[in-house]
Order: sequence, then structure tokens, then C-alpha cells
Amino acid sequence: LLCAQDSREQLRIMQRFALRTARAATSRAAARTKFTLPALGYDYGALEPVISGQIMELHHSKHHNTYVTNLNVATEKLAEATAAGDVTGIVAAQGAIKFNGGGHLNHSIFWQNLAPQADGGGAPPTGALGAAID
Repeated sequence: LLCAQDSREQLRIMQRFALRTARAATSRAAARTKFTLPALGYDYGALEPVISGQIMELHHSKHHNTYVTNLNVATEKLAEATAAGDVTGIVAAQGAIKFNGGGHLNHSIFWQNLAPQADGGGAPPTGALGAAID
């Protein structure tokens, strides 16, 4: 009986901690605006012939945008679950925030690491690396 009571008390402590943590995160998030799809610093076709403009448009406007959309939905669900004291909802929203936030961040970095040939990107490697490839 003592163990069962201890377990229930530990569960209540963990739930209170999760709610406090989620409320703090939600209040910080509420002060922010929604996440947005970053603009590219180049046209979709600027990386051709290495990457087609059609692939770039699809990857940016559809794939990356899906991460942004779902991240915004997840942050809203976190706020709702926190307000309702729904620990299960809080945990579910946190997983979606990690997944979609990671996808959004990774893609935002990815776009910045690409550049048209005119801006120094896409040039074939030279020296030993170029010779090994050829």
C-alpha cells in the first residue's frame, strides 16, 4: 500500500512539473508570432542545372512549408493542452514541436547553404578532389 501511494504521489508531482514547464513554454510562445517559411535568397531556377527549379519549388513551397504549418498547429495544441491541464496532450504536442521544429530549422539552414553559380555555388571541385572525381 505504501508503494502504491508513493507511486501516485510521484505521478502527481511529475504531472505538476510537466504542467508548470509547459505553461512557461506556452507563455513564451504566445508572445511570439507564428513561424513562417523563409524566403530564398535566389530564384527557384537559380541552381539549375544542378537542381531543377521545379524540384526547388516543390521542396521549398510544399515540403518545407508543411513543417512550418505543422509546427504552428503543434504550438497551438500545446497552448490548448496546457490551458486544459491535459498532460497527455502536452506530451503529444511537444513531440510534434520537436519533429516539425527540427524539420523547419534543418531546411532553413539547408537553403542558406545553397548558392547559384554566380554567387560562388555549384562550381565543380578543383584540385585533387576534382581530379579524383574526373
